[in-house]
Amino acid sequence: MSDFLSKFNKDKYDDLVNEKEDKEIKSSDNKKEQKQEEKVPQQKHEEQASAVEKEEPVHKKHEPVPASSSLSSRSSRRQDAEEEVEIDLDYRRKKKRRMWLLISGAVLACILIFFIYYLLVHVKVENFVGQPVADVRAWAEENDVEIELEQEYSMEHDANHVISQSVSEGDKIKKGKTLQLTSSLGADPEEVIPLVDFSEMSQEEAQIWIEENKAENLHLVTEYSDDIEAGGFIQFSIKDSSIDESEYKRKDSAAVYYSRGEEVFEKNITIPDFTGAAKEEVEKWAETNEIEMTYEEADSDSVEEGNIISQSEPADEKIAKRDEMEVVVSAGKAVVVPNFGGVTAEEAAMNYPDLNVTVKHAFHADVAYGTLISQSVEADTKLTNKDDKDVTVTYSQGRPYLHDFRGQTEGDLPRLFYEEYQSKGADINYIVKYVDSPEVKGTVVDMGVFNEFVPMTYTVEVRISNNASAPPNPPAFDEGPEDIYPEPGAGGADGLEELEPELGADESPDSLEETEE
Repeated sequence: MSDFLSKFNKDKYDDLVNEKEDKEIKSSDNKKEQKQEEKVPQQKHEEQASAVEKEEPVHKKHEPVPASSSLSSRSSRRQDAEEEVEIDLDYRRKKKRRMWLLISGAVLACILIFFIYYLLVHVKVENFVGQPVADVRAWAEENDVEIELEQEYSMEHDANHVISQSVSEGDKIKKGKTLQLTSSLGADPEEVIPLVDFSEMSQEEAQIWIEENKAENLHLVTEYSDDIEAGGFIQFSIKDSSIDESEYKRKDSAAVYYSRGEEVFEKNITIPDFTGAAKEEVEKWAETNEIEMTYEEADSDSVEEGNIISQSEPADEKIAKRDEMEVVVSAGKAVVVPNFGGVTAEEAAMNYPDLNVTVKHAFHADVAYGTLISQSVEADTKLTNKDDKDVTVTYSQGRPYLHDFRGQTEGDLPRLFYEEYQSKGADINYIVKYVDSPEVKGTVVDMGVFNEFVPMTYTVEVRISNNASAPPNPPAFDEGPEDIYPEPGAGGADGLEELEPELGADESPDSLEETEE
């Protein structure tokens, strides 16, 4: 079969096709008979040929073939051709089909190459909306894509997060091209935010409101409070006190405070024994352990000033932060204020060197002369070095006694009445009446009352000379002419008798004054 196919060519193929077409015109019956007739001699010939080949294998090639044998050989080859050759009627169709397959394969290869190239130079864009800009930049750097960024304020997206993108999710973008993004700057800081009444809101509601309004500069602060229960509103404050709540902007710093309730601490601090220790040591310990320490002072004859005498909590006991404690600090040895009613004014001024005693005298209508009226510090009071040791004691001079001021000048009267009476608690005053008198002008020539006891409140009439023509008093010399003008009152009662007319038994100085007028 392989030899036949090697000798087969197109011309033989065409002859065979034509022969086949002629034979097909014949009836099927004749074809069968012919085939049967050709099969019989072929079989006989094959048997003879096989026998000859067995008997004369060597001389077979050199002996001439008879004519009948040649005829049967042609007939045999024709029969072989008819039996072994199969004509493929679909050859042309298959050939066309093969050609189309080749063309289709080439087209598909081109498409595949283009697709691979497209995939290599393009990248699929993800959905970047809501993602941080930093993540998008990392993706762009990895995929060789440029980023062009625009920014705007947004309430929906946090700062530095993508709001929109120029290429939709799932679409392709060529490497090296620019992807345009719009990112958020966060909420507008210049926007005025209408504040709510935080006192009507719980802590959780306030936190939700802050997040919804993106008030990033409004801080929610919790702190311990002994007066407000946990979660309760304490206060709202704006850092800049000049900003009114109605003008509050998102950029303004503010805080709303809520209570964490009362802070409770564990009693885990051991109390030392502070007896005899310095106050500074206690202060340092209290500050370190946040103890509410109270300091009381007391005098002590045995504990040095500034050291601890006692403490409210015993040593080695446990105490917690913010607990209260008290210590008594020595103020040194105290001076006991005596009762000055048992000593005289002179003794009060001399016998108490540890005290700054000031002795005063005052008139008193009911307290006898020399008796204590008052002392500024009560008796038995203990005074330490930190106390004021000034003590004022006042002794009585009895009822006020109005002295004789005749012969004094009018200018001396304010001083005399103050020093003698008013400074000592007696409200003694005077009124002036000017009279004609031989005495020098301004000299006291008479008093309504003098040299007698008067009430604590009293006003006396003082008569002053109005004689402007009287010669002035001569200057006093150790040696000189005789004093022509004796001092007023120098002659005592006799002198007055010479200057003044005698008074009858029923006359008084007042009546004399009226007469002179």
